[in-house]
Amino acid sequence: MNHPSRLIALAAMLALVPAVVAGCGGDSASTAGSTGTTASGTPEKVSLVLDWFPNADHAGIAVAQEKGLDAKAGADITTSVPSDPTTTLTAIAAGKKDLGITYAPELLIARAKGVPVKAVGAIAQVPLNSIIARADRGITRPRDLEGKVVGIAGVPSDRALLDTVVKADGGDPAKVETKVVGYSLAPSLAAGKVDAVIGAYWNIEGPDLRMKDVPITIMRIDDYGVPQYDELVVVASEDAIRDRPAAIRAALAGIAAGTAAAAGDPGGAVTALEKANPDIAKKVLPAQVSDTLPALLPEGSAPLRMDAAQWDALAAWMVKEGLVNGEVSGSGAIDSSLLPEGSR
Repeated sequence: MNHPSRLIALAAMLALVPAVVAGCGGDSASTAGSTGTTASGTPEKVSLVLDWFPNADHAGIAVAQEKGLDAKAGADITTSVPSDPTTTLTAIAAGKKDLGITYAPELLIARAKGVPVKAVGAIAQVPLNSIIARADRGITRPRDLEGKVVGIAGVPSDRALLDTVVKADGGDPAKVETKVVGYSLAPSLAAGKVDAVIGAYWNIEGPDLRMKDVPITIMRIDDYGVPQYDELVVVASEDAIRDRPAAIRAALAGIAAGTAAAAGDPGGAVTALEKANPDIAKKVLPAQVSDTLPALLPEGSAPLRMDAAQWDALAAWMVKEGLVNGEVSGSGAIDSSLLPEGSR
């Protein structure tokens, strides 16, 4: 099963007006030592809520659990799938889970509304969102979308992203028509109901559409005017960062080790994901993992690394496009202090 696009989750977060959230509850104090293990020497239990069902984006986490790399680092990571991904940030802020996975734009929106959470590591260090177009309709680049119909999820950021990309390629965004298709982005494109879609992931829907012999052209939004940003990030509450640093540090070390192991053994990553999600689409999974791993561990980077300057650029773009009400600091939304030394 493919995860929903980031934009659908973003829409719900934009509509969300969170109440003042409580800090972590009475069990937030940690008995973990500097390695994350408890006084008895057992790994510290850490709960992690995913953004969606386990898929190629979670390769590093699945490998860490399957190979016991989390335990070796001092953390016993237990993952869960959210019933509503839009509640993850407020749940983390309230101490209902130790860690969560969300999207950089959502985090900035939440912080602008006063939710006390920060990114402590980046799972996917580049945007996965993209424009995917039918290659059989004469679309090879964004400006070719003039006079065409683009399927959108129907959320506020759709138009901002689309306009930025088309304009950056020298096209006229006003000549691009949009059609709301909700969750059916890839199916609508496959059926020929639209000429292109925005909001589909190039590493997930891209391989799936190719396997179904749909002729496609993929245009990554960060190639056309949208700032580089971390698509998926691990978040923790400010209270947890203060009260349970050893446990979070150990969990991040385990995920970092799992990400490095996945990059070195894509076949092992596929096996780990199949164990983590028995219902996963197995036929297309190897291609999805192959496409995804460079986003999890870009050349010249390190697992989970975050770039403060990129976060500031993303925040400035979101404010400019009206996606954030008021000012928000991008670099102020991240805390790299608990990452493994090589990833800081």
